[in-house]
Amino acid sequence: MSDNYYIIGKETLNELQVLRSFVDFVAGQPETPPEQRKLASDIKYSIENFDKPETFKEWGVCIDIYDPVIQSKSDGGKGGMYWKKWWLWFELGLLEICIEEEYVDKDGYLDEEQIFYGYINFNKNIKGPRTLGDHNYQKFLEDAFQFRNDITDSLNNVETELNLW
Repeated sequence: MSDNYYIIGKETLNELQVLRSFVDFVAGQPETPPEQRKLASDIKYSIENFDKPETFKEWGVCIDIYDPVIQSKSDGGKGGMYWKKWWLWFELGLLEICIEEEYVDKDGYLDEEQIFYGYINFNKNIKGPRTLGDHNYQKFLEDAFQFRNDITDSLNNVETELNLW
């Protein structure tokens, strides 16, 4: 399996280490179930060892705030932001880091805006770029750590998740 992956350099590996704090942050939220909190150390181990493909596991860490009334379009046609999410995802050799907002306009059309998006492709044989997008991970973290500031009267359902497979 590890022969299929590119070995990242020490500089990139070191830059990625700040993402462990997002894992700790999500694990420490009151909305995170205890059984998911236990996964934080394994996910951080994966981040610490991104230069060792033989240790790769797939995982995801996210925070979502959402408004199910607007999302289901049962708000009387007012529309607005119904979902904001912060996530790290490592699957199929691709690390994605994202902040995204999703909206419903007054006519019921859905739209999304990526506030932050970056990826690193760890697969060895790729046709596109190895990295793409934003890699200012501190910007991602600062926004994520302040997620409760985005909660409103209606955008107030919070879900957190740590998964490892």
